[in-house]
Amino acid sequence: MFHQLSLCFLYKYAIFNRPHSFDKFLTNLNKNNQIGNFVEFMDFQQFTSIGLGRTGRMNQEIQMVTSKTISKALSLTPNLLEFLASENIQDDLDVNVLDYLFNGLNRIKALDFCGASSESFARAFDELIIPDIQTQQQQQDEDRMMIDDMSTLRSYSYQVQNQNLSNLIKLSFHDCSNLSNDVFVKILPHLINLKRLDLNHTSITSTTLLQHLPTSCKLTHLSLSRCSKLTTKDLIAFLTTHPSVTQNSLQWLNLQVDSNVVTPLSDVYLLFTLKHLQASNLKYLNLGGLPVNKLILLVIKQNFPQLESLSLSHTNISLVDLYDYLNVSSTKLNPNPNLKYLDLTGIKEITKWNIISLLQKCFHSSLMAIEFDYKILYELTSNGEYINISPIQTSFIETYSQPQIWKFYDNEGRRSWIYKLDERDPEYKSILNGKDNNRKRSVPNMMSNLVYYDLETGNKITTMIRKPEFLKYASRKVNCSIGYFNLNKYKSKYYEEEVWPVEFSQRGIYNYYSLNIK
Repeated sequence: MFHQLSLCFLYKYAIFNRPHSFDKFLTNLNKNNQIGNFVEFMDFQQFTSIGLGRTGRMNQEIQMVTSKTISKALSLTPNLLEFLASENIQDDLDVNVLDYLFNGLNRIKALDFCGASSESFARAFDELIIPDIQTQQQQQDEDRMMIDDMSTLRSYSYQVQNQNLSNLIKLSFHDCSNLSNDVFVKILPHLINLKRLDLNHTSITSTTLLQHLPTSCKLTHLSLSRCSKLTTKDLIAFLTTHPSVTQNSLQWLNLQVDSNVVTPLSDVYLLFTLKHLQASNLKYLNLGGLPVNKLILLVIKQNFPQLESLSLSHTNISLVDLYDYLNVSSTKLNPNPNLKYLDLTGIKEITKWNIISLLQKCFHSSLMAIEFDYKILYELTSNGEYINISPIQTSFIETYSQPQIWKFYDNEGRRSWIYKLDERDPEYKSILNGKDNNRKRSVPNMMSNLVYYDLETGNKITTMIRKPEFLKYASRKVNCSIGYFNLNKYKSKYYEEEVWPVEFSQRGIYNYYSLNIK
């Protein structure tokens, strides 16, 4: 009995890191037909079959994960809610696998194809056929004429109704650059209840968004970053008039462009778009590479009072305009109440000394992290350590509290930040008391492959590295998973989910794309 009960929890979230784990999973599904009903999440975020070299055993293991084995697994898991693919299985996602995902799983809520851009993957989407709603309705009416039993008729109607992807609320084609625009024309009309859509670095056109995205959608997350085929007129029309983004539902918006690419939104058009964007609950806004100026910052401050994360990377804003936006000029001493994260990468007017001044002026604000160029932040924090910040003294009588400690953090050179340590953090107290001077020499390098042992006991030294909380504000990828440590009441969380990615919901290749410099 205990074994039967444990199967439900053991197979609910299936994570595959290596081919043999998927092979064992499929073997157990074939042995016991009941197990497949328990599977609700299939996660390939960290899957890989590539090592330092290619051995015969690895070639044999690769055969464990193919389009046939994935299709077989999908056929045995009718209650699947999330399917999280990645570029490491892109060549194994043929038209049969896609047919299961888009036509055969009536309860599917989240699909993610992060980084998949191979020719075979694109060809599979070209071959995919999704029956339109009118065809389904016509087929349903014809079959009704042949069914006499009322209970059978009700069951059949429910099945046909759910085949139009009405349950799908999260879809990511992040960096699926090889998909043609016709693929989106084919898929988007069926997503009548979509909430999260990631189209980063795809060939979608703004005309397709405007004409084919259902008006019944209420998008909370949208990424059109690095979409080179967007045109000015239809993009503005979509962002300002389409019902999917004009009902104050939008909370996360990424419009970043590459700094060497001509943007469809000039400063005038960007000002008009943000001024008419109905998103009073917006908490994340990425305008990297766009022509942001003083007036645009003023509109952002007025229209998006809930904003917590703002990216202004590679823009031409001046330091004075930035101070005005942050309300830290000499006449305004009340910082923005909600802003926690600011991306200033590539802004030419900002130097190492400007950052120190900015941190001093924002001493009493809610700002907890700043992203900037690696070299400057590395030098600012004494070669990747930390920096102490005290507020600007305005009175010789008034005394201030403890200084702030801003610590350096980087993503292996791709991006870098400084973030504020909480005063309750033990590391904060250790640094403040001067007990952290030899930290680099006393702590082993946890990023290396070396294994350390205690000389007295012989036990292996294991250290759990916890990533800083601010990274959830730095993500440039729409999160489509609730995460395998967030399964408590997960069914209701699809409709009451946090704006930011929860801990452990972005790992492996997903974490790379989320924190990549591009």
